[in-house]
Amino acid sequence: AETPAMRVDIEKYRMKYRAYRLGYSKTYEQASNIQDSSPLDKKEIVCEPIDAPLFNHLSDAKRNEIDKYRADYRKYRLGYASGARGEVADLFRRQLSTEEETCEPVEQLWETVSQGAEDLDTLDSLARSYSEPFVWRPQGIGLASGYSGVFSEAMCKEVEQSDSKSMYHTLPTSVLSDPSAQYFQVPQMEDGTLELDAETLLKKTPLPKAAAEFSSIHIVQTSGVSAKIAAAQVKNSAAKIGKPCVVHDWPTLPADAKAEFDALYALGSDLILQGANRATLLVFVGAGNPGEMALAVILAMLPFRGIQLAYVTPAEDYHDPLEPLTSPSGVFEYHAAQPERMGRAALAAIFGPLGDRTFKKPLDEWKPLRPDAHPEEKPAPFKIGALDLPMVTYEGEYSAGVERLATLLVDHYGSDLFPVVSVGETGDALGYGDDLLEALASKDCPGYYFSHASGETCKSPEAYGKLELLKAIGAAKKARKTVVIIAVGGGVNGNATGMMAAMAGSVFIEVPTTLMHYNDATTSAKKAFSLVLNGQILSKNILGTFYLPQLVFCISETFLTLSKCSVHAAVGEACKTMGMLGIANSSTGQQDWHNILGGVEFASDFTKIIDTVGGFEELIRFLQQTRELKAKALALGEELSGMRMERASDGQMANVAKHRERRLRELRQVFHGQLSKEARDAVIQFLTVINTEIIAAKAMFLAYSDPFEKYRALLFEYAHTLGHGVEAFMNGLYRRASLCGLDYSEAFRLHGQCVGMAVLWAGEMSKSQGLLDGDGFLAHQALLYTFNRFGGYDFAPLRRLCDQLEVSKDEFCEGVLQVVRRDNKRGYCKCREDSSVDQLVRERPGCLLRSSDPEAELRYLVEVTEDSQRAVLERAFDCEFDKVALLKENQLHLVSREHSSTEGDQTQTASALRGLIASLY
Repeated sequence: AETPAMRVDIEKYRMKYRAYRLGYSKTYEQASNIQDSSPLDKKEIVCEPIDAPLFNHLSDAKRNEIDKYRADYRKYRLGYASGARGEVADLFRRQLSTEEETCEPVEQLWETVSQGAEDLDTLDSLARSYSEPFVWRPQGIGLASGYSGVFSEAMCKEVEQSDSKSMYHTLPTSVLSDPSAQYFQVPQMEDGTLELDAETLLKKTPLPKAAAEFSSIHIVQTSGVSAKIAAAQVKNSAAKIGKPCVVHDWPTLPADAKAEFDALYALGSDLILQGANRATLLVFVGAGNPGEMALAVILAMLPFRGIQLAYVTPAEDYHDPLEPLTSPSGVFEYHAAQPERMGRAALAAIFGPLGDRTFKKPLDEWKPLRPDAHPEEKPAPFKIGALDLPMVTYEGEYSAGVERLATLLVDHYGSDLFPVVSVGETGDALGYGDDLLEALASKDCPGYYFSHASGETCKSPEAYGKLELLKAIGAAKKARKTVVIIAVGGGVNGNATGMMAAMAGSVFIEVPTTLMHYNDATTSAKKAFSLVLNGQILSKNILGTFYLPQLVFCISETFLTLSKCSVHAAVGEACKTMGMLGIANSSTGQQDWHNILGGVEFASDFTKIIDTVGGFEELIRFLQQTRELKAKALALGEELSGMRMERASDGQMANVAKHRERRLRELRQVFHGQLSKEARDAVIQFLTVINTEIIAAKAMFLAYSDPFEKYRALLFEYAHTLGHGVEAFMNGLYRRASLCGLDYSEAFRLHGQCVGMAVLWAGEMSKSQGLLDGDGFLAHQALLYTFNRFGGYDFAPLRRLCDQLEVSKDEFCEGVLQVVRRDNKRGYCKCREDSSVDQLVRERPGCLLRSSDPEAELRYLVEVTEDSQRAVLERAFDCEFDKVALLKENQLHLVSREHSSTEGDQTQTASALRGLIASLY
């Protein structure tokens, strides 16, 4: 459809067609037959085009195209279309159970259906399967006829004994697949060179999820003559079949961890810059040397958190790719059966001179660090991939919390524990990393302290792959120590430190000191670096992998040293969650999210976060009140860091550390001794609710439905397209301002704040396309505006910085859109060159627009034009969205923040907003 209005018509048509499929449409005269499950043949399921007047404004050619789409789409949904691709096709090749006899082969099922069998339940299920391709009925597990969806080899237990049971109420016991890899024999010439051709590699290597074909081939050739000949064969044969092909050189390396690290990320970055995408086939042509396969697999896991790898080796012996693979330096390790990797193996196929063989290995048992019950600790229930991830908040005194964590680590991992504490600049200055390492050293477990630069522009391999760190890990491994890498601090530190743990195959522990790290970063297996060039973020989180921590341990008193930006960032992400999920545990919410496997376990009324706005504002006021104490503690910490660099005496550094601790105790005393009980309770309620609800929201999708966040959990990318764009562009301006000696502290915005602003922009784009208006629009925008009385989401400070640096509106918009064009969601749905992948909301919070692209891996990713994005960015640049939600005369109003005050009670506004949202359900 060429216009927004026509797209709205198509969406209406889709909804009506869905009603027809369910048997609710009165325009279908035999709908009652479907309702009553009376005999149907294939012809009865197919009906004439419905609601034809909806398309009167279209040409005959366009109308015929839509009719053809409807027929093809129905086949796609039923799963017997010859054009079924990717995930759909995979479903019908796989079994629901690991025991073959428990499933009826899908080919037989479709053959039975096509011959008009009397299997009425099956036919009824097919007719009603409206949201995902139907999964064949297992003979030993009673699934309801309406059950449909995507999951891998899940053994399900019944939670309801009714025919109306949906995926939402189905709780699987496991959802992760055991890793496997196939070895394929290829001819070998007399000189030992393998005879390769692109067509064979493309045909035999499994396709990535939801891809109809490989988009391109990227070859990595090692330095040997045979490898270069084989690479040339693949390139030449790729040209003959018209498949884009790029060749990269793998350098000759010493058995040195730093050289390996630099080579992996240099080549990983080059793959992206040379046009590799999620559907690229990576062909690593090796020499069969020891450790080579490990480097190939680690390389393949980096771009987009994993692309399909075909490993070519002339080795004359099988090398099991599912056993632990170690690089020549001994530092980097990849074990496909390691439960932290959740069964995700980057190696898709091996090609060599030996006979065909299949490698398969069950996942190792998941044994995280599960703390025993403790009176000062509050656990947060969370699962990912059906694995429980222990998340604990220690609510007692800070020093006791540090001691408790050190004891847990030593008791669990033993005296051979070698801790590596990674901490950013702020956490280092406040002593949070030092305190933990000293507590472990006092228990005869000394380790390595790794402090590094902070910020999104430092979320790069260069900032973390330091020689000293790699040497420390290598020495500990050689000494057969248990390397435990501990990320203390914010989300950037946790994300990037997790990458280092994943590369080393080490135990990973997260100790969040910010809300975003605790409830957002730790609740995802995604770990990543960004692509950063000369201080400019080219693409965020594009080099990464999936890796789970064994424990998340948070000490609540560290939240008292948060910055205002950090608190606003957490609320910005929370508003995104409220806007996309709404009241998920209501009857309407259950219908909205009926296809989320096991969603009932963690679904909640996520809008209850709105009610904590009073505690949010009390926390902001407390942080303003204590900022001088925090500044003094930070200054002492920076002095201590300088003394450490100059190798000052232990006595001198201990004296400065005592002064810092005194300032921090004073700061905590302000909270416990000077704030009223009502204010303290409100702050604690805010912290508790926002953490609990956001963790539950992530678990609702990641527990069973989409642990790898490549399908339905991509919903959490809502407001991230433009959010990432403005964040990356502004980080470049901060660097320019610093070089010019300008103070940009007022303009500084963290990731979550940019996402919060982008929530507003998504609402405005949805309104401009006729998808969101009236009370639905008011409720959606007011989610963020209710929390904006302190201006944490205002654009005006950013505009002033742009003016100081002489950045025009056009330069700002184009700079943001350049980042958007490299967004890591591209490829999930079809997208023209002048368009982008984004997400829009319709009708009310908790109801996102679905794509009309039947091959889109996630239907909530939709195509939007750059013109619509540019229009909303231009309005933001003019500060049009710098508003606050206020209750006036019992009516919600969105007013300019210039005409508002931070005085008074915002809780009545919050109550009115929750009431409005509830009325929309």
